[in-house]
Amino acid sequence: RGFPRIQLTGAALLASRREAGRAFTAVLDNVNRLGAGFQAKESFTPGEPVRVSLAFLSQQGEDEKETLAGRVAWVRPWERGFLMGVVWDRSVARAANPRLASYLADTLKDAS
Repeated sequence: RGFPRIQLTGAALLASRREAGRAFTAVLDNVNRLGAGFQAKESFTPGEPVRVSLAFLSQQGEDEKETLAGRVAWVRPWERGFLMGVVWDRSVARAANPRLASYLADTLKDAS
């Protein structure tokens, strides 16, 4: 795996970019520069273009928010609903997603 997954638990809102008003909350489970994994009671169909709003705590314990565009890559049934993978339209970069990029960089630095 070129970009390791980082465990990051936080709240997420997944909204369809195709169907206005179709959105639901999910739990962010893991993330990397190319995508993220979620747990949710609802799901989208693989291939669905989505806008994902993430809320998480920084390494310093501060509330952070980021919004990214992506596509649902896969969906699997799970005992409490669904597990979903979303692939970002553009990889996470400091210019576009400074808070998430910083979290990923800091976490990987601490792990090495």
